Amino acid sequence: MIEPLEAQVVQKMFEWYATDAYSMNLIRAELKKKFNVDFSKGYIDAILKNPFYCGTMVYNEKEYPHNYDRIITREIFDKVQEIKAGHHKKHFKYAGLPFLYRGLIKCAECGCLITPEKKTKKSGKTYHYYHCTQYNGKHGAEWLREEELTKQLSQAFESLKMPQKVVDDIVETLKATHKDKSEFHKNLLERYNAEYQKYEDRIEKMYEDKLDGSITESFYDKKRKEYRAKQKDVNKQLAKLHFADEEYYITSEYLLKLASKARELFESSELQEKRLFLKLTLQNLELEGKKVRFDYQKPFDVIANYASRQLWLPDQDSDLEPTA
Repeated sequence: MIEPLEAQVVQKMFEWYATDAYSMNLIRAELKKKFNVDFSKGYIDAILKNPFYCGTMVYNEKEYPHNYDRIITREIFDKVQEIKAGHHKKHFKYAGLPFLYRGLIKCAECGCLITPEKKTKKSGKTYHYYHCTQYNGKHGAEWLREEELTKQLSQAFESLKMPQKVVDDIVETLKATHKDKSEFHKNLLERYNAEYQKYEDRIEKMYEDKLDGSITESFYDKKRKEYRAKQKDVNKQLAKLHFADEEYYITSEYLLKLASKARELFESSELQEKRLFLKLTLQNLELEGKKVRFDYQKPFDVIANYASRQLWLPDQDSDLEPTA
């Protein structure tokens, strides 16, 4: 049986890596911060390649299904393997260079990647330009400087912004909701603990009956296994209850405040943090001519939709065009 804390640690590792926004070093740092565990990159890599956590045991290089607890789905395991395999390939000429938007944007015309190039002017000043690779055929692709892409993407984060008073009001509502939710969870917790203790009492009573000769040893063993199985089920429910309740409104408050400061955070971050920020908030990035198109990741799509319907936002033209 996998312990609840161990299950949570492994589950988080797969969830983080599956976003394709966390490097091994970032996962190490998050594990240290959230769980106070210090895993090496090699150990993390071994866990992420182990199908045991999604229900498969490897023996003599063959896979067999097992009956132990599954803590991730096969889908998320396969997604992680896809990402890991992709990191060992260089998709295009400049894959090894530290360009901000490398590998993040596709061409809306042909689906090829938008690739970066460094150009040095006669003055000695260098610029980063982006354009479609046009591997599937020439189609007159536009070239954009990195600064222009950054300007357009900054506007995407500006669209998440809400006045602080509105954020505070939503957070207070979340806290009130969380209070009712916590009471409900407290009652469930008490019920689960009482149920677990009920089976523990029965096992102890049966043990005394066995010593007195009131029941046979085989009957005791059979019922003991049955009650231990029921306790195991109760433990699973307790683990689910803990994970569902953990930092409910705190996480929601963090996301709201993050969204309201998203543009400032994006513009002030270093290259690696900018890339991480983009992957966590936006998806389906495309370049159509000289215009960036995108979809918001969940839950930022909900925040953007809420913000766009409010009267406080001024009318403004934007080069950004969210995809349908």
